[in-house]
Amino acid sequence: MVELELQEVQRVALDLLIKFDKICKENSFRYSLGGGTLLGAIRHGGFIPWDDDIDIMMPRADYEKFLAYCQQHDCGFDCLSLNYTDHYFDLFSRISDRKTLLFDSSRELAYKVGVSIDIFPIDGLGNDDLETVKNFNKSRFKRELLVASKWKKYFRSKTRTIAFEPIRFTLFLMSRFVDKQQLCKSVDAICQQHDFETSHYAACISGVYREKEIMPISSFKEYQSVQFEGHDFDIISAYDAYLTQHYGNYMQLPPKEKQVTHHRAQYYWR
Repeated sequence: MVELELQEVQRVALDLLIKFDKICKENSFRYSLGGGTLLGAIRHGGFIPWDDDIDIMMPRADYEKFLAYCQQHDCGFDCLSLNYTDHYFDLFSRISDRKTLLFDSSRELAYKVGVSIDIFPIDGLGNDDLETVKNFNKSRFKRELLVASKWKKYFRSKTRTIAFEPIRFTLFLMSRFVDKQQLCKSVDAICQQHDFETSHYAACISGVYREKEIMPISSFKEYQSVQFEGHDFDIISAYDAYLTQHYGNYMQLPPKEKQVTHHRAQYYWR
């Protein structure tokens, strides 16, 4: 098999995003570019040059409608999700290209996936600060355990302090004995305990930025278009507050030595 270059991965991912956007526009599904993809759209007008992934966030109701739509139609890609895909143990979903194949040396994957887009549900968290933090933390241990359950072997974190390593190692050992499907469904049920539309706060609870994911519900209610690699896609109108909370001075480029992808995955043409 022939490995894809970074630019090829980006082109395949962009094609997936165009297909995804078309479905959402035709069915009035709300979505926004998220995470580093939203940062790339605002700072670079497209991909962060050294990155290849695309992240999407959707209010829970739209997220579930999109997943159901994919079960009823051939969308030109595979849709992988907790409730519709065997042996899929993530709290977010993926749409995956059919012409490529992922190899990830760090994670156990019981399903085939190619270049893909990650789609995160936005869930309600409650109506005041204390309730919101309590609800966000309610599933924290289980979420950490779920992440550790996918590691093929223990490895040192590049983002956590060394003081956290004993906890990560304990999580890794415990994760060898958990029922991943039961654990995942348990966390997913906790995430959906509070209605998105009536909460004052919401978050992509399965996002990697932990408490920084928590935003006022108003941040996820209004949308606008932005250019990304020459195409118009939707973003939250509160993108400045979102990016500032996630990245600080987000328009400033990181040092050269940090301008590298953090993924351990390689993609190949099938």
